[in-house]
Amino acid sequence: MPEPRPLSRRRFSTILALSFFVYGIVLMLSFYFFTHWLIDKKEREKFRSEVTLEAANKERFLNLYLDDLSRSLLAIAHNPYFVGYVADPRTHNAAEFLFLTIMLEHNDYMQLRYLGPDGQERLRFDRDRPEGYPYKAAKLQDKSARYYFRESAKLPEGAIHTSKIDYNIEHGRVVRPIVPVFRLSTPIYLHGKFQGVLTINTFAKKIIQLFGSSPVFQTTIFDRDGYIVYAGGKFYDRDFRPLKVTELLPLPADRLPRKAGDEYLRADRRLYVKAMPMGTRLLYVAYTLRPGTALTLERADYQAAGFMLLLMILLALPLSWLLARPTERMFELVARQRQELEEFAHTLETRVREKTLENARKDRLLIHQARLAELGEMIGNIAHQWRHPLTRLSLILQNIKALGRTGRLDDKRLESMLSGAKEQIFFMSETIDTFRNFYKPATDTEDFTVREAYEKVLEIVGYDLRHKNIVVDYREEAPVELHGMQNQFAQIFLNLILNARDALTERHVSDPRIRIDVRREEEMIRIRVCDNAGGIPPEHLEKIFEPYFSTKAEQGTGIGLYMVKTIIEEKFGGSVTVENGKEGAVFTLLLPYDH
Repeated sequence: MPEPRPLSRRRFSTILALSFFVYGIVLMLSFYFFTHWLIDKKEREKFRSEVTLEAANKERFLNLYLDDLSRSLLAIAHNPYFVGYVADPRTHNAAEFLFLTIMLEHNDYMQLRYLGPDGQERLRFDRDRPEGYPYKAAKLQDKSARYYFRESAKLPEGAIHTSKIDYNIEHGRVVRPIVPVFRLSTPIYLHGKFQGVLTINTFAKKIIQLFGSSPVFQTTIFDRDGYIVYAGGKFYDRDFRPLKVTELLPLPADRLPRKAGDEYLRADRRLYVKAMPMGTRLLYVAYTLRPGTALTLERADYQAAGFMLLLMILLALPLSWLLARPTERMFELVARQRQELEEFAHTLETRVREKTLENARKDRLLIHQARLAELGEMIGNIAHQWRHPLTRLSLILQNIKALGRTGRLDDKRLESMLSGAKEQIFFMSETIDTFRNFYKPATDTEDFTVREAYEKVLEIVGYDLRHKNIVVDYREEAPVELHGMQNQFAQIFLNLILNARDALTERHVSDPRIRIDVRREEEMIRIRVCDNAGGIPPEHLEKIFEPYFSTKAEQGTGIGLYMVKTIIEEKFGGSVTVENGKEGAVFTLLLPYDH
C-alpha cells in the first residue's frame, strides 16, 4: 500500500495542473472575444479625438494665412502710389513698381491685378510658378463676366471677397498644366465712387498642402454642392472634371455640411467632415484614415498576444507540476524572501532619501517648465502686439525706398515718414516695458486697487483676447483696495483669465465671455471670475488646485491654479474655491478686508 505523503503530493499536483489549464483556456477565450470589441472601441475613440484636433489646427493655420493675405491686400489698396494711379493713370510707373515689389516679396502670389470699373484689366503682374520671377502681363483681358469681379463690385469699401478654389482661366480657357487658384479681392473707391477691383491670385496648392500634410489622415476638399476640388493627390473642377464626394466617400448627400462649424462624424467608418470658414466662403474638408495607419494596436498585435497566451496555456501542465513541489521548498523560499526583506529594511532610509531628492529635482523641473510656459505666453502676446507696427514700419520703409528712387522724397515727406516710424518703434518699446514690469519679481508691498491689478493683466493679454473675440466684463460697485505685492495679485488674475481663455478657445464657444465681479461684503472682499465655456468635469473639481494636476494633457504644467491657491492663502490670507455655474466654471476669491 502506497504511503499517504507521496499520494497526497501527486493528487495536489494533478489538481493544480488541471485547474491552471482550465483557467488558462477560459482566460484565452475571454481575451480573444474581448480584444475584438476593445480594438474597435479604442480605434473609434482615438480617431474622434485625433481628427478633431487635426481639423482645429488646420483651421487655425488657414485663418492665419487668410489674415496675412487680407492685410497685404488692404495695404496695397491704400498705398499712395496705387491710389495716385487710380486717380491719374498717367502715374502708372509708380504703381507698376509697387506691384513688382509686392510680387517679389510674396512667392506664393500668382497674379496681382487691378480691374477697372468695367472689368477690364488695367494693371497686372504674373508669375508662372511658385518661386518664379514676376513679370508684367503684356496682354490685358476683360474679366467683367468673372464671378469674383461681379461679387466684389457689390461690396462696400474695405470689404474683402474670397473666391472658391478653382482652375486658372485665361481668355475663357483653363490654363494647362492645371493650376488651382485662390483669390482675394477688394473694391476700390475714390471720393465715394467705384473705381474697380484689386485682386490677389495665389497658388491654391499652398492651401491644399496645408491640409494634406498629415501623416495620419488623408484629406478630401470639396465645394458646397459636394463636388470634389482635391482628393488623392489630384485636383478636380466641377465644370471640367466633375466628381461628387458621395461617389468617393461613404458620406450621405443629406449630411453634407451647409454652414460654418457644421460637422459630420462616422467613427466606425473613420470619416470626419467639417465646414471651415474661409473668408466670405466655406471650405469643406473630409478626413479619412490613411491606408495601413493604425491609431492603436492593430488586430495582428492582439492576435500575436493571443497566440503567446495560447502557448503559455499549452505549457501550463508541465509548469504546474513544477509549481507543485514539496512545501519544504516553499518554506525555504519564504525564508529567503524574509531575509531579503530584512536587508531591504536596512537600506530603506537611504532609498527614501534618494527618492525625496529625485522628487525635489522633478519639482524644480516642473516649476522651470511652468516658467518656460509663462515666458512662451509672454513672447506670444508680444508677437501679437508687434505684428501691426512691424507691418506699418515695413510699408514706411518701402515707401521711402520707392520715393527715393523716383526723386519724390523731399525733406517734409521724409520727416513725416520718420515720425510715423518713431511712433511705431515707441509703441513697441512701451510693449516691452509693460511686459518686463509685469513679470519683474516684486519685493516690496504696497497699497493698490483690484482694478489696477486687473488693468495691468489686460495690458498683457488684452490684445490676444480681442483677437479671439473674447469679451471681458469687469464689474466693481466701488473701488476696492488691497495691501501686498501687486504683481503677485495680478498673477492670480492672469492665471484665471488664461485658463478661461484656453477653455473657451478649445471648446469653440460661439459667444465667448469672461466676467469678473468685485464687491466688498462686511469684513470680506469677494471676487468672482466666471466664463461660459461649459464648466469643469465634476471628477476634476476636487483636484483642480493640486500641484501638477492639469486637464490640458501635455500642454499644461499643473502649476497655474496651484500658484493661485498658494498666493491667495499665504500672501493675502484668503481662500479660493471653484464650482460649476449655469454657463461655466466659477472661481470665488475671499479676502479679508483691512480697514
